[in-house]
Amino acid sequence: MKECCRKYLNEQFGDDAEVVEAIYAEYVTSVDAKMAEADTALAEGAWDALDKVAHAVKGNSLAAGDQQMADVAIALRNAAKLQERDQAGQLIADMKALAKQL
Repeated sequence: MKECCRKYLNEQFGDDAEVVEAIYAEYVTSVDAKMAEADTALAEGAWDALDKVAHAVKGNSLAAGDQQMADVAIALRNAAKLQERDQAGQLIADMKALAKQL
């Protein structure tokens, strides 16, 4: 578990290890699922769908205390709104690299 997430979740849930682990596991699962959705949306040029994926990742990341992932998701939302294919592709790659650290 990323230390930033452990610290944040422990602060939120009073060091209840079972709850913290469950929330973190759900976060990891959701990020993995959203990476596949992001790839599909980008490949199809579905900018609204990509924005929604990035929005979901941002929210889930903030809920888990992962500001670094949330920042990349915010940038991806902006790239989707501007339909910046190259930038969006790089940001998805960045998110995947961060997801490997989860």
